[in-house]
Amino acid sequence: MSILFCSVPGTLSNDPVLAPAILKACAEQAGFPATALDLNIEIVNQIKTNPYKSIIEQFFLNQIIDELTINSIGNIIEYCANRILSYKPKILGLSLLTQDNQFFTIWLCHYLKIVEPKLKIVIGGSGIKNFIAQADMSFADLLKDANLIDDYIYGDGEYSIVEYLRGNYSYPGINSNQWQAIKDLNLLPKSDFSDYNFTQYNNRGIPICDSRGCVRSCEFCDIIEHWKKYQYRTADNIFAEMKIQIETHGITHFLFYNSLTNGNMKEFTKLLDLIIEYNSLHSNQISWVGYFIVRNSSQHPESFWEKIKKTNGKLQLGIESVVEKVRISLGKNFTNEDIDYHLAMAQKYNVPVMLLLIVGYPTETKQDFEFTKQWFRERKQYARNPVYSVVTSLAAILPNTKLDRKRNEYGIVSGEIPTIWLTPESEISVQDRLKYLNELLEILKLSGFSATPGNDNSVATAQAEIEKV
Repeated sequence: MSILFCSVPGTLSNDPVLAPAILKACAEQAGFPATALDLNIEIVNQIKTNPYKSIIEQFFLNQIIDELTINSIGNIIEYCANRILSYKPKILGLSLLTQDNQFFTIWLCHYLKIVEPKLKIVIGGSGIKNFIAQADMSFADLLKDANLIDDYIYGDGEYSIVEYLRGNYSYPGINSNQWQAIKDLNLLPKSDFSDYNFTQYNNRGIPICDSRGCVRSCEFCDIIEHWKKYQYRTADNIFAEMKIQIETHGITHFLFYNSLTNGNMKEFTKLLDLIIEYNSLHSNQISWVGYFIVRNSSQHPESFWEKIKKTNGKLQLGIESVVEKVRISLGKNFTNEDIDYHLAMAQKYNVPVMLLLIVGYPTETKQDFEFTKQWFRERKQYARNPVYSVVTSLAAILPNTKLDRKRNEYGIVSGEIPTIWLTPESEISVQDRLKYLNELLEILKLSGFSATPGNDNSVATAQAEIEKV
């Protein structure tokens, strides 16, 4: 039985996709030979020099087909199908990293079912979840009912896919949203990237999953709805995998694929110590990047920042809002003083930091908008060092989150997509939030910050929906 695990294009990221590599390792550990293909990076590289790159990206993100790109899109679909079929798989496992992969999945599966109707297609990944709150049927069920796929796996797929290959279709998560979370991440096999060509990536790093879930309970987040309990691999287990990947691929840069790296401070600190010891003995030093939560100074003392520096860490801080009352009420329980402390320490120890910001949260006022602009004006000394980027995303009402359930409490009137919504009492329209976003981006630029709208397509999608009205 020939099995191919493949990432679906549409993520538009230069980073390696982890899922095919870990699923291959799980399948082979159970005795099922498998191949892992990161098709996403192949398409990212293909369209990189295309003069119509931005228009092609709108096909992936919004299913917009322009006359200028019809042939290019057709060629991409045909290329992906041919790459998949060149492995002669009996079973194809398509991994959707985000909901931005959904449109291309439809087209690809439709084409594959025409040219190779006997190919068994199963989809999985966080991208198979609905992104339209009002949908009566899930995305995966829609594709299954339309005979575009044979089956889907919901939730953690490492054990489910093995049971699927064994023919145990009644295992939780197979064609059902009732699934079982993996109880001990330490028992999973090490990801197998032997089929990957790392020269394809601008960001040449090894993805590694050190945790799942989150220790916070932010009302806007669907991570805590998916993984009810935070899990963290032991430092020894993580470091053992890092050494294996270094020995196998000669790559010492690691991309932590998680919700946060510092959720378990005991294990995280131990991991830093292990990396420091390694770096003291090797000229080719380990470096890493991961999501990071802000804590008070007693939990992140100056000695802790020195460790991060010695491990060549790069942090992605989800501050969400610089308006303290808004941030604390949504679930981020730290002060603006804590943010300033982290920026000062990161600057002192030259630790690169990315700030993640939600723009136009439902509880924000126009006065809060002005406060945020001024907050960044007054912190221009942190532009470029340590803040290498500010990533802004329009506030979205994601299905099955606390925020979604609190729509009545906040007076939210939802639209057709997560970023289209109103709070009539605030008199802040979608157009107002877009205007505020553009003003904030301009202020960030003038203050010396590198700032971009998030890669979640929220801005383009919201603008497109507004133009329909």
